[in-house]
Amino acid sequence: MTPTVGLRRAAPVVTLCLLAGCASVTRTPAIGPSAPAAPATSAPAGSPVAGALPSIPRAVAAAPKVDAPVRSEARVTLAAVGDVLMHDAVKRAAEARRADAPDGGYAWLFAPIADLLGAADLTFANLETPIAPQASQGSRAFVFNAPPAVIAALQRAGVDLVSVANNHAMDQGRRGFEETLRWLRSAGLPYVGAGPAPRAAGPVRLERNGLSLAFLGYTYGLNQGGNACPPAAAACEQVAELDRARMVEDVRAAAAAADAVVVSVHWGVEYQQAPRADEVELAHRLADAGALVVLGHHPHVLQPIELYRRPDGRTAVIAYSLGNFVSNQSRNYVAGVTPDAVAATRDGALLRVTLARRDYGRGVEEVEVAGADFLPLWTENDTVEIDRRKEPARRPAIRVVAVDRALASVRAELAALPDPLPEADRARYVALRRREELYLARRAAVAGVMGEDLLRTLGPAELAGPEAPAPAAPAAAPPPARAAPAAATPSAAP
Repeated sequence: MTPTVGLRRAAPVVTLCLLAGCASVTRTPAIGPSAPAAPATSAPAGSPVAGALPSIPRAVAAAPKVDAPVRSEARVTLAAVGDVLMHDAVKRAAEARRADAPDGGYAWLFAPIADLLGAADLTFANLETPIAPQASQGSRAFVFNAPPAVIAALQRAGVDLVSVANNHAMDQGRRGFEETLRWLRSAGLPYVGAGPAPRAAGPVRLERNGLSLAFLGYTYGLNQGGNACPPAAAACEQVAELDRARMVEDVRAAAAAADAVVVSVHWGVEYQQAPRADEVELAHRLADAGALVVLGHHPHVLQPIELYRRPDGRTAVIAYSLGNFVSNQSRNYVAGVTPDAVAATRDGALLRVTLARRDYGRGVEEVEVAGADFLPLWTENDTVEIDRRKEPARRPAIRVVAVDRALASVRAELAALPDPLPEADRARYVALRRREELYLARRAAVAGVMGEDLLRTLGPAELAGPEAPAPAAPAAAPPPARAAPAAATPSAAP
C-alpha cells in the first residue's frame, strides 16, 4: 500500500538522524502515489525543525457550483367535485329550507362544506341540469331542469366554474340550453363545454395568482337532440361533443397559450368504479398533449385518481370520475342492511390539485403539479326514515357533508353521553354508533377506490365547520336572448 512505501523511503533519514544524535522528529507518511516522500536535505538556518522534509504543495479542487434552491413563483389551488344532479327530491329538500337558507333554500344543500369549496383559488363542478324556467318542458325521470337559484347557491358555496358538457344539456331542448347559458352569463359564473361553433369546447381562460389556466370541456353524447345549429342561424352555440383527434389538438393549442390546461370530460360507464381502457388511453393522450389535470364525470360513482408521468417529466392528475356531488340516488340505502355497493352513488370527493410555477434556476421555469389530494364526501338523505302515513308533509333532508366532519360530530355526541348509559339514552347511543360505523365505512370505501395515498384528513380547525350562510342577495335577470321570442327570455329570477 502507498503508506508503506512512504515509510520505507523515510527510513534512511531516520537512521542517519539517530546515528548523528539528531532530535527525534515525527513525520506523516505520504498518502497516495501522487505525494511521494522527498529526499532528505539539510535544513536552512532558522529552520524550526532541523532535518524536516520540505512541504509539498497540493492541488486544491475547485468547489462545485451550487444552484439556488428551487422556488415557487406562483401557486394556484384547484378544487373539483362531480355531478350536480337536481332530482325533484333534491329540489324539494332545498325548497323546504327557504326560511332557513338563502337562494330559495338551495344554499342549505351545500352549506356544510361551503368553506372547504371556497378555500380553493378556483372550484369546479359538473352542472348536470339545464337552468331553464322559461323554456321548461317539465322534468321527470332522466329529464332535468332547475331554477336559477341553483347557480346562486353554487356560487355562494364557492364554485367558480361549471361544465355544461354532459348528456343532460339538451333536456329542455335548444331553447332550454340557450337559456341555461344566459342565466350563467348573467350570474357571472363561467362555464366550459359549450359555446360558439366550432369552438364550443373552449378554451375558457381564467387568471389566478399570476397563472393562466385554460379549461376545455367535452361530453360523450346527449340524451336529447337539438345540438345542431339551426339552418338559418347567423351564430350558434353548441355543446362540445367528444372527438378524440380534435380534443388532442385543442389541448395542444391551449397549452401553447396558457400556463396550465384543465380538461373536463363526461365519459365512462354508469355505476362502474373503474375506467375502460379507451378512457385511460384518451386521458394519457390529453396529458401528453399538454393537460396537467383531467376531470372525469358521468359514471355517478367514484373512480381512481391516476398520477400520470408525462413524456416531459411532469406529472398530470387524472380523476377518471368524481362521482356525484349531490343527487337523490341510493335514497333507500340502509347502512348495514343494503348491499354496500348501493351506497356508492352517495359517495363523493372533493379533489384538490395545487399548480405552481417553479423556478429551477439558470433560466428554467416550469408550471407543474405541486400537490394533490381528495376529501371524502357523503350525501345525507333521510328518505327511508320518513313514515309517509304519519308524516305526509315531511320532505327529505338531502345535503352534502364532509365525512370527517360528520364523524367528528357523532363522536362528540357519543363522548357527551354518560357511562354507564341510562336506559333512556340507549336508543340514541345505538343510533349514533350506527352512524359512526357508516361514516367509517364510507371513508374507507372512498379511499379504497380513489387511492389511500392521496386521502386528505381534516385538521382540528377544519373540523369545526363553516359559519351560517350569509343573507340572500337579490338575483339578477339574464340579458334578453338574441333573436328569441319574448317568452324564452327570462325577465326575472323566479
